[in-house]
Order: sequence, then C-alpha cells, then structure tokens
Amino acid sequence: MYLDNDAFLSALNKLYQVTSKKGTVWVTMKKYVDSDSNFSRKKADRIKESEEEENKCLVRATNGKKKISTIVLSKDKSMFEKNYKNVLLINLDNLKVEKKKPTPTTTPSSSTAKTAAKKTKV
Repeated sequence: MYLDNDAFLSALNKLYQVTSKKGTVWVTMKKYVDSDSNFSRKKADRIKESEEEENKCLVRATNGKKKISTIVLSKDKSMFEKNYKNVLLINLDNLKVEKKKPTPTTTPSSSTAKTAAKKTKV
C-alpha cells in the first residue's frame, strides 16, 4: 500500500508495535526509477533522462502480512531521515541482548610453560 511520508512513518510505528512481542519487520530502501520508462528506447536516451530527473528513494516495510511503501524525494530526505530515526529509537528497545561467550584467556605462566616445554624437546 503506497502512503505519503508522514502516513508511512505512522504506519511503520504501528507495524513495530504489533510485532514488539513476537515477529520481525523488514525495511528496504533503494533508488526509485520511474516504471513508466519505455525500455525499447536506446540506452543513451534513458541515461540522459535519468540524469535530469530528481533522485528518489523507494522505502518499503513489511512484517510478512502487511506491506507499506513510500517514495522520498531528495528535497524531503533530511526531514524523513530525522522522523525515521525517531521511530526507530522509540521501537527498537525490544532487541534481545546476546550473551557474550567468555573467551579463553591464556595466563602468562601457562604460555611460558609451553615455550619452555618446546625448548626442552629440541
């Protein structure tokens, strides 16, 4: 479902809240190229037109059941990034903390004992 930028961010916030206990939300961003382009034209003509167009970013989000998307223009990019950051900061407090595995540390006495044992074998 295509939404404007503000509606997308509020829908994304709801999507994160729905999946806060269990579930995943995937968000993808990529450069948007108008699909109205006629690909039978020469490649050089398409490159000229793409250079003249304003850069756009397609942002999609899904939880596997509901899909939402928006197109962010380059002039709205900074405002969208600030609002997107705020949505992430609010909703990413449910991340699981991975327990670090203790790394085996070598004591100085054991390493010197190994080198002494190697010297005696020679």
